[in-house]
Amino acid sequence: MKEKIVNLLIVLCVGFLIFLSFRIGFFSGLENFFEDLLFIERPFHSDIVIIAIDDESIKQIGQWPWKREIFADALLKLEEYKPKAVGIDVVFPEESRFGKQDDQILADTLTKLSYPIVLPIKTNSLFIEKDRAFANSFSGQLKSFEKQASIGHVNLILDSDGVVRRFPLFVEQKSPANFSQEQKKIPAFAFLLAKKAGLEIPNEKTLEQIPRIVFSAKPGTISRVPFYRLISGEIPDARLKNKILLIGSTAVDLHDEKPTPFSKGTQMQGVEIQANIVNMLVSGYQFKPLSFGYACLWIFFAAFLPYLIFIIFKSSFKSILTNVFLGGVWFVLMLFIVEEGTVPNLIHINAAWIFSTISLFCRRYFVGEKEKHEMKKAFSHYVSKEVLEEILRDPKNISLGGEEKFITILFSDIRGFTSVSEKLSPQKLVGMLNQYFNAMSGEILKHKGILDKYIGDAIMAFWGAPVPDENQADNAVQAAIGMVEQLENFNKKQKEKAEPEINIGIGIYSGLAVVGNVGSETRFDYTAIGDSVNIASRIEGLTKTYQTKIIISETVKEKLKGNYFLELLDSVPIRGRQEQVKIYKIEGVKIRS
Repeated sequence: MKEKIVNLLIVLCVGFLIFLSFRIGFFSGLENFFEDLLFIERPFHSDIVIIAIDDESIKQIGQWPWKREIFADALLKLEEYKPKAVGIDVVFPEESRFGKQDDQILADTLTKLSYPIVLPIKTNSLFIEKDRAFANSFSGQLKSFEKQASIGHVNLILDSDGVVRRFPLFVEQKSPANFSQEQKKIPAFAFLLAKKAGLEIPNEKTLEQIPRIVFSAKPGTISRVPFYRLISGEIPDARLKNKILLIGSTAVDLHDEKPTPFSKGTQMQGVEIQANIVNMLVSGYQFKPLSFGYACLWIFFAAFLPYLIFIIFKSSFKSILTNVFLGGVWFVLMLFIVEEGTVPNLIHINAAWIFSTISLFCRRYFVGEKEKHEMKKAFSHYVSKEVLEEILRDPKNISLGGEEKFITILFSDIRGFTSVSEKLSPQKLVGMLNQYFNAMSGEILKHKGILDKYIGDAIMAFWGAPVPDENQADNAVQAAIGMVEQLENFNKKQKEKAEPEINIGIGIYSGLAVVGNVGSETRFDYTAIGDSVNIASRIEGLTKTYQTKIIISETVKEKLKGNYFLELLDSVPIRGRQEQVKIYKIEGVKIRS
């Protein structure tokens, strides 16, 4: 329970730190970068065409800026094509260098046109307050032009990395003397052009005041015709008839270009950015950020999800694998949401999930896995692989500090070891014991026993701790029978080497004992102590008296689930106990039912 609380506090701290980063916009630049990667090419409205003031047009017509009369001629020629609306992305803030008569020609032409005209103006100082755009003043068209056309602003918002991603739907002009006094609202050039063309804007009512621009194609993709071809009458009717036309600069020397999410090294001309905005509006494309409240909820959920996974899976590998899989599903879900026009905060939501996973894994590794490592180190030499896996599966269920458990204890001893040792050199004696212990220990571990210790020539083992064992009595008896069988093989090899054969006695008792780490701060062992251990040792000693290899107590007999060849030997007094203990001889192998 304590571990769960600590882990919960960890994920809450992670969630809060990520939320704080999100709140102050700490990774906004990185967020913009990754959101740019989500842009895909989208269909472009076939009615949108750019009439480009390109390098070739400047070469054909002459030095920029051109006479206003040239624009007047172009607008009159467009009457033949009956456009839905025309937007001229060129600002005429001052009188023509060719004289007032030149301005008058264009002003008069504007009054004769049968189609809507939209002219641009620019703010002198754009600033944002509470998701609204304001300006103190504008650089506009000549008054004679403004009276004859609709006016829209062409201001774009550059992020800190210099990339154009947003535009104000309206710019509100404030009085320099009183910033709270709203004077008028200027619509965006592209928005006004779409409205004047009579096209429906599907999500007009839900548009943000400063929407994200949904670019549809890389620079240079939108259909365009050179301005000089319009003047010369070389354009087929199908190219311009009944279209939304944007007249603007694409010439490199005029420097009307900015980087966009689609740029990839190639900047996009201002008129093409405006065309992308028109296309976005009339096509219903949107790229809205997830609302602040939902984004916060998602961040905390992303931090909390790994916590649930680490509770479900005890294995760190499974927890990490599941988190990685869900992370993939998570990201695909985000992409679906993006396709629907809503952009979740990729950086912070994924950061909450990733850092929460890493934090929980590190804690499990440095606390839980370290505990497992120490436990594996402590048990690996005296338990079987199967028992060790069971221990490591959930080490919290195992108390290493000492606890009383019902266990089955086995003692084994070599009969007449002193006489055997006198016949062998020290080197051969140690070699023989190593071979013997290896064979006997193998049977104990094979039957899920805990190999407690070697005491001279004796072996102590037990079952039922540190993990419960419902078949502890059967496992102990099966191990004893196996030890006897291994002894026969061992003695055959001894006889072949002309070395002394040995005999053993095995005593088994089931009862309560205290099991745990016993020893000093610098040296301790996992062992069993108590009266039951002493009884098992004394039962083993009785094998000499009754001339048999295996003797078990009645407490063992009562726990046996299998069928064995058992014979009651006696009820014997055990030193330190008032009541006598019934003992049984066991011979042969388990009878298979």
